[in-house]
Amino acid sequence: MTCRILPGMQAREYIVKSSSNPIHLLDVFVWSVALYLAQSQHYKYATITALIWLFLKRKSVRQESILAIRDVGIQVKTTYWGGSSVSRFINRNKIDDVIINEGISFWQIKSYMAILVKDEDKMVVVFEHLLPRLKPVLLRAYQGTRTIIFTQKPNHVLDSFYTSKQ
Repeated sequence: MTCRILPGMQAREYIVKSSSNPIHLLDVFVWSVALYLAQSQHYKYATITALIWLFLKRKSVRQESILAIRDVGIQVKTTYWGGSSVSRFINRNKIDDVIINEGISFWQIKSYMAILVKDEDKMVVVFEHLLPRLKPVLLRAYQGTRTIIFTQKPNHVLDSFYTSKQ
């Protein structure tokens, strides 16, 4: 995770990058099949294979970020390997709370950070595709975001508690 504190201590951005390699063994296999088809004079099938691979690959998440700006709001952004990105801005007046919650999925318990928005049924999940670990990533992003949005003074006692190795 990368944390950028912008000039004037009025904003913080937390960026979580995908830890997975952009090229997997499956990618090499798909391109090998496409090249084999092209050499076998099956250009149509080679093209279809390559297009399907590109379509699926461009939706893989490269990084996710949260930008908190004091008295303005929060921007949540997801960037994909294909270069496209999706952003959502939440005005400070609409932010009810920033929380860390736990979700149960099959045999796992996943912690996630979410923004409760006034007059909306669904919360906005931060880092929803990459789902980083609670310690230290989510706790640092949570504390920093709350410090900026709710103008809390940093609690150094809590910071040392959450960052100490246990």
